[in-house]
Amino acid sequence: MDKKEIYEMVIQEMTEHALMRRRESCEEEEQKLYQEIGVLSEQKRDVLAKLSTEARQVIDDYITKTNLIAQHECEYLYVQGARDCVELLKKLGVL
Repeated sequence: MDKKEIYEMVIQEMTEHALMRRRESCEEEEQKLYQEIGVLSEQKRDVLAKLSTEARQVIDDYITKTNLIAQHECEYLYVQGARDCVELLKKLGVL
């Protein structure tokens, strides 16, 4: 495993841990959104079951790829946030 793979693994673990902490401590309104997404997920499963195999596969592929893109974007933003923080600290003379 090279350094890049190790860094990516660490960033992914840190991101997942941060999201887990956030979900545990978010406000009631956002907790409701997480509950609603659970209900919608079940409804989505029922709707997909009524579709043809081909249509179901298209929608499943779309959802999977959309989630993968969102994951990559979160990882990018996490790293970019760290870079921005370092840049700001340098400009403030802290580093």
